[in-house]
Amino acid sequence: MLFEDKYFIAKKIKKERMNAKLTQAQLAEMIGISAKQLSRIEIGDFIPSLPTFLMIVKVLNIDIREFNINISPTHQPLKDKFLKLISCMTDSELQLCYTMSETLIKNLNLVKK
Repeated sequence: MLFEDKYFIAKKIKKERMNAKLTQAQLAEMIGISAKQLSRIEIGDFIPSLPTFLMIVKVLNIDIREFNINISPTHQPLKDKFLKLISCMTDSELQLCYTMSETLIKNLNLVKK
C-alpha cells in the first residue's frame, strides 16, 4: 500500500504545483529544499518528511483532506488556530516554540504561588 501511496502523493503535489504555475525550482526555494529533492518527491522516489510535506501543502494551498488525511476540529477555535500554525513549522521551529512555551508555563506557575 505504501508503494501506491507515494505515487498518489507525488502526482498530487506535481499537479498542484503546475496548477499554481510554479517551476520545481520556485516551489523548492519557497519550501526550503533543493529542486532535485522536489523532483524526486514528484516522481515518487522519495516521500517528503512531515515538515516538508506540510510546507508544500501550505504553499500550494492544498486541503490536507485531499490526501485522505482527516483532521477533526477540536471545537476550540483558539486551539484549532494554534494547531494550524504549528502544523507548518520545521522541527527546529517546533523545538523553539516548545521550549519557549515550557518556560512560559513554568514562570506562570511561579507567579501563581
